[in-house]
Amino acid sequence: MKLRNTLLFIVGIIATFVLLWFFLPSVAQPFLNFSILLMLSIYVWSAVKTRVSKQKAFLRTLFVVLFWLPLVLVSISSVALLNSDLDDWPPFLRVYFVGGLFTYVVSLILPVLFLFIADIVKWIEMLFKKKNVDRTDKIKGDEVTRRKFIVNTGLSLGGLALGTMGFGMIHGNYNFKIWRHQLKVSRTSSALKGLKIVQISDFHLGTWVSKTPLEEAVKYINGLQADLVFFTGDLVNSQTAEAFPFEKELSKVKAKYGVYASLGNHDYGHYYKWADKAEEQKNWDDLMEFYENIGWKLLRNKSESINVNGQIVNVIGVENWSKNPRFPRLGDLDLAIDSNPKAELNLLLSHDPTHWSEKVIQSETPIDITFSGHTHGFQFGIESSLFRWSPAQYIYKHWAGIYQNKDSEIYLNVNRGIGAIGFPGRVGIKPEITLVEIA
Repeated sequence: MKLRNTLLFIVGIIATFVLLWFFLPSVAQPFLNFSILLMLSIYVWSAVKTRVSKQKAFLRTLFVVLFWLPLVLVSISSVALLNSDLDDWPPFLRVYFVGGLFTYVVSLILPVLFLFIADIVKWIEMLFKKKNVDRTDKIKGDEVTRRKFIVNTGLSLGGLALGTMGFGMIHGNYNFKIWRHQLKVSRTSSALKGLKIVQISDFHLGTWVSKTPLEEAVKYINGLQADLVFFTGDLVNSQTAEAFPFEKELSKVKAKYGVYASLGNHDYGHYYKWADKAEEQKNWDDLMEFYENIGWKLLRNKSESINVNGQIVNVIGVENWSKNPRFPRLGDLDLAIDSNPKAELNLLLSHDPTHWSEKVIQSETPIDITFSGHTHGFQFGIESSLFRWSPAQYIYKHWAGIYQNKDSEIYLNVNRGIGAIGFPGRVGIKPEITLVEIA
């Protein structure tokens, strides 16, 4: 009976979706998305309900409210999206709606996977052992215990995901950490010893809902009293306008010899659907003007020499270049070096760390330290003095921290980013401010 009702429910959803697709196409996709979430929620609730049924009435009511409240909020937001585009929402609502929805979906999918496995176990037992497994789990024995363990594991993981990701949005996104590194470059003069370089990367200002944490970050940056500050791209998510509210705060970043910047893949405006070429060009012009207004020197396949204690330090900046062809390949290292080929110390700003292994370490002109970002450390992982792990390591060979070429004193630092994109939070991978000191 239960299976028949489920099939009828699914058929009803499909039929309604088809009707909406023909008569109200703007409503069809939101209806399908909501229906999928509803089915997943019902599936998970069937397991949760069994485990809270023996609780006191107050606790049962509390569980019901807490479980179904996210879906109610998603429903209200979906109706609102039918009348207004998400980009038109206030930043706070837009960012936390996206983050909350992502968290909710993850916290549903994890238990669904385990519940499905548990149901397969039950069906196999019924098929091969020719005995019915009580659906209320009243029958004791190894088979039922195994199924209970799978179900409880799935529910626990769902709750853990909900808690950690929720905490990551509320606290982890602005829990800045300063990473300090001392790097030895033998070919440099002792006059450059102690040169302090602060790197920041991946602001993604479209995800910031307040100026207050940015003001705090700027205090941390300036408190390090850097000789140079490098920003290695992805100022915004998709439009330069996302940066406008933060112009005053960013203009306060200072360094003895200046603040330098390079572009990241998100800065080119390729992730936004422009009305026409003129609007896209206006967005680009606004970006160039913004960098001028905040006093950061944007290096686009060029370099600039700085005299530090009588020694020449070459700051090189390239446009985005990635091994992955779906990201821009506009960086030209040879052109950037040719604009100023000789220096005691060469420092490169290149957003994507794959540029280092594919191009930089083969350069005839030694690039002593490359500063990159892009990976965000996946905004999720575990980092301790004994162990570190992140899904980022399965995508990027160099995903966070300092790396050295085995054949030379050539270094790469991959900054974990100071902002966030997609999921507006961080779990285990803190937003980073890097201090590199020449030893």
